[in-house]
Amino acid sequence: MPRDRGMTKDALVEVLRARILRGLHARTLAPGDRLPSAREVGADFAADHRVVLAAYRELAEEKLVEIRQRTGIYLARRFWAGANTPGLEWLIDTLQQGLARDVPIFRLHEWFQRVVLTRRLRAILVEETGDQIEGICHELRADYGFDARGIEATELADPKDSTIVALRQADLIVTTRAFATLVRQIGESVHVPVIVAEFGVSLMGGDWHQLLRERLYVLVGDERSVPALTQRFEELGCAMENLRVLVVGRDDVAVIPADATVYVTRGAARALGQTVVPGRHLPPARGFAPATARALIDHVVRTNVNEAFIPLGVPAAPPSRKPRMG
Repeated sequence: MPRDRGMTKDALVEVLRARILRGLHARTLAPGDRLPSAREVGADFAADHRVVLAAYRELAEEKLVEIRQRTGIYLARRFWAGANTPGLEWLIDTLQQGLARDVPIFRLHEWFQRVVLTRRLRAILVEETGDQIEGICHELRADYGFDARGIEATELADPKDSTIVALRQADLIVTTRAFATLVRQIGESVHVPVIVAEFGVSLMGGDWHQLLRERLYVLVGDERSVPALTQRFEELGCAMENLRVLVVGRDDVAVIPADATVYVTRGAARALGQTVVPGRHLPPARGFAPATARALIDHVVRTNVNEAFIPLGVPAAPPSRKPRMG
């Protein structure tokens, strides 16, 4: 599978912003640090350096980076504490757009609550390994507000009655491409919509190319994750000689050097319990690609709008103009 190509400026802005904020969170970046050049980022993401530079300019407008004509691109020295929250310009634009639709700025939050919090939706994730289930379910809960639980795909070969009941009671079923055909069939049989998730380059793209220029330890909680993880890195063209994948409970995590870079999956973190792992830990990245994130938000908003307003006699929200994933 080839590396991602033809990234747009907007996609690069999202990826670079996430990379910078994760670096600040993990303390691998500090205000004033030099960032990779446009050509270096272009090589990581197979993107034209001019598109990368345009993305950096947008981040400079957000006061996140500084572009110095002779010396390069740096994390802004005047980095302010609120920079890891939504940008001020974005907030102002959102409030202005609400006002243009006759929603006073002090009332907009009420609309957001209605379209997101009227009812907590239930999601079932169908996946193969504990690491995938832990990580994706966490993202569904933390970012989208779902009451999410996972089912291993092997359970669907001969599902128990309790599994069928859980699927039928869900508001949404989520899976990945490997199980799309099976899960779509099940979704049709229980009359529950399905989203087939795709994952973005911020989790398995350019960041990893940069990290694997040096030794990187990846800890997983499920041994079944190792072949797929290794294959994915190989497909991305990463420097495999620098990758060390350790399975919690099978391998000794104490061998990790104190100065090593370490990525711990959420499944591994659960398996570790209180065990201390040496090294400099990378924070987990959001995984869903933008199209998947949009499909999830679309489902949450339209379902909540119908829950909130149909009892008041308001017609149901129209279907999305864009095709639903899955």
